[in-house]
Amino acid sequence: MFEKYGHLISNRVVWSVDTDEKVVAFTFDDGPNETYTPQLLDILAHKEAKATFFLLGKHVEKYPEIVKRIHSEGHEIGNHSFKHSFLPLYTKSYVKRQIESTSALIEKTVGTMPIYFRPPMGLFTPSMLDAISESGMTAVVGEVYPRDPYNPGTDKIVERVMSRIEPGSIIILHDSGTFGKVDRSQTIEAVSIIIDRLRDQGYRFLTVRELIGLNGR
Repeated sequence: MFEKYGHLISNRVVWSVDTDEKVVAFTFDDGPNETYTPQLLDILAHKEAKATFFLLGKHVEKYPEIVKRIHSEGHEIGNHSFKHSFLPLYTKSYVKRQIESTSALIEKTVGTMPIYFRPPMGLFTPSMLDAISESGMTAVVGEVYPRDPYNPGTDKIVERVMSRIEPGSIIILHDSGTFGKVDRSQTIEAVSIIIDRLRDQGYRFLTVRELIGLNGR
């Protein structure tokens, strides 16, 4: 669980936000997905919670109407690269193309440019961080990751999140996948439960931009 110790790895990446307020940011990677993203948006709307979606460019191309729905319902859109390549193996120029082509697609689809980039798999090198900043973006990973893509079970996802949550946490979840068909039903079920439990504890749900804004960044 390297993300737990991310602040020791690099201070050029946002892992969480230092705050005493009971606020957290839900984030969802790899979307949009034609099945699970709409289900997730329905839950977020019903529970009046905001989130940040780190989208893949290839999926933005495929499902532009879902991207528009994410934006129109007040959620934040972030950049997760175009293809979800293992970017540490590539040149800085390739990384910049992956970032900038995806940002351009998002802007074309919803009219605004993303300002946050999440490296695929949360992996990065100093050169990648240079490419991210030169593309005008801030790198965001997060520090609460319940390994939901491996389908450990709804209860396990909930347990892993609740055991690590604290004010200012950024929660990493997935509403889609990189290739082929995926099953994100456990994640969708877990999100509903987690929102209720955190709200019972007095938590509010912010976008990444709102969360980072608490520290004036």
